[in-house]
Amino acid sequence: MTCRLAVMLIASSLLIAASAVHAQTKPAAAPTKKPAAEKSQDKHEGRFGEWDAFTTTEGKAKVCYMLSRPKKSEGEVAKRQKAYMLVMHRPAANSTGVVSVNAGFDYKDGSEALVEIGAEKFQFYTSPKTPDTAWAIDDGKVLQAMFRAKSMVIRSTPAKGPAVADTYSLDGAQKAYQEMSKACGVKP
Repeated sequence: MTCRLAVMLIASSLLIAASAVHAQTKPAAAPTKKPAAEKSQDKHEGRFGEWDAFTTTEGKAKVCYMLSRPKKSEGEVAKRQKAYMLVMHRPAANSTGVVSVNAGFDYKDGSEALVEIGAEKFQFYTSPKTPDTAWAIDDGKVLQAMFRAKSMVIRSTPAKGPAVADTYSLDGAQKAYQEMSKACGVKP
């Protein structure tokens, strides 16, 4: 199993827990019944602007991640799951700062997601092995751009339907990254 595939599998399971905490920070979006994710072992390290930082374990290894949801979406968004951007550290696997985006749908085969951060544009690749996740080609460059900008737009094409554009706030991204790095003992 590749490192990125393992990260994707972990991210999918962690999203459930993160969704519960994220929903609780916005009273209007609070669930009507208690989600199963609240029983998760994930620890919420804090909310920093529009980003949440978490720690959890994979076996006995510590995993840290941060995530955010789009502030605005354009296109056919009613028929998809909730989109999110994720940055993850798995220090036991020598994997740090892995950036991915889940658009809430399976991507069109052979498509890429385009991430626009300020004047910079980054292609995120997709894979049939992880059909709902797009991965940064250069995590470090994407992170540095995120820390300098105020927002980013992610453009992607679902397997069915027209293209979608999600706008994310980058308010708090650098602080969330610092906190999750500290929690995982990773030098930011």
